[in-house]
Amino acid sequence: MLAAALLTGAGTGSAAPATAAATGDPLDAAGLYETAGRDPGVIYLTFDDGPDQMFTPLLLDLLNGYGAKATFFPLGRNLERRWGGEEVQDLLSSGHAVGNHSLDHRRMTDMHPWAVAADLETASTLIKSLAGFRPACFRAPYGDHDEVVDLVASSLGMVHVGWTADPQEWRDPWVPVVLAYLTGERHDGSVILLHDRKWLTLHIVAEVLESFTAGGWRFEALPACRSDSERRDRMATRWPGDVPVGLVERVWSSDGAVHLSGWAFDADLAAGGLEVLVAAATGPMVLGVTSEDHDFHLVVGGGGPDGPICLWARNAGRERHNTSLGCHLPELVVEEQR
Repeated sequence: MLAAALLTGAGTGSAAPATAAATGDPLDAAGLYETAGRDPGVIYLTFDDGPDQMFTPLLLDLLNGYGAKATFFPLGRNLERRWGGEEVQDLLSSGHAVGNHSLDHRRMTDMHPWAVAADLETASTLIKSLAGFRPACFRAPYGDHDEVVDLVASSLGMVHVGWTADPQEWRDPWVPVVLAYLTGERHDGSVILLHDRKWLTLHIVAEVLESFTAGGWRFEALPACRSDSERRDRMATRWPGDVPVGLVERVWSSDGAVHLSGWAFDADLAAGGLEVLVAAATGPMVLGVTSEDHDFHLVVGGGGPDGPICLWARNAGRERHNTSLGCHLPELVVEEQR
């Protein structure tokens, strides 16, 4: 079927973009997230067209302060020019996810399927060279995709993800108007489209995080953009002397304590024993160490601090920075199922 589409050029030409593509996919049909009718629930922040050398780091700091996770869809050309492997690994270790947004933002329904395949494959290969794994999801430029584009992406191991709310911050709207719009569009499983390339986005995100987290909403990375081989492939990028990589995979509360589990790896400690630090009033302190399989299960007693619980993996190699494993708010944990 794919070969036939590629040979015939089906899906190219001047056909109008599908309505679903312009407004974001009906993601439930693709099984990309589950909406259980919870209010409050989970919201997925997504950022297109980065990375930006100034705004993306500022955005990451802002998200970290609220224990919020997001999904980033960088353009291949921007990623190639502006970031290296360490920046991508730091983003992933903080709990965020990465998807494919094409190489240079061409409208894919106007392209021959062979050109779509070449564009997406080049961008995926670039991401793999930095992250260690191929992306599991993509977002077409302008959200403009059709069955042929989706088929090409599927042949490359990716599913398309759209959005359910687009405040169009590139039009410079008034922040209170954006907040009111996003509040009205808010539901468990909402996917918000933003761009990490301008000051206004930072203001919008700050207002959304402050307002929504106060109401008990959680911000997570899109599950569809998590690669099944992410852990193994990211560990394979590490050499002695490199900074650690890792991920907090689960956070929950039980018996008045906050539990955090995940993994962390430093090639200088191939047998495990990597120290995981937590921020404390007197400075970073060792909360635990990884097992020989590089897993950890940490417990913060007393329900945790009032603010975010921030973790780091201590660099065991040459003198370089410790790796942030992100910040996690106690309000965002869920009760352990018994």
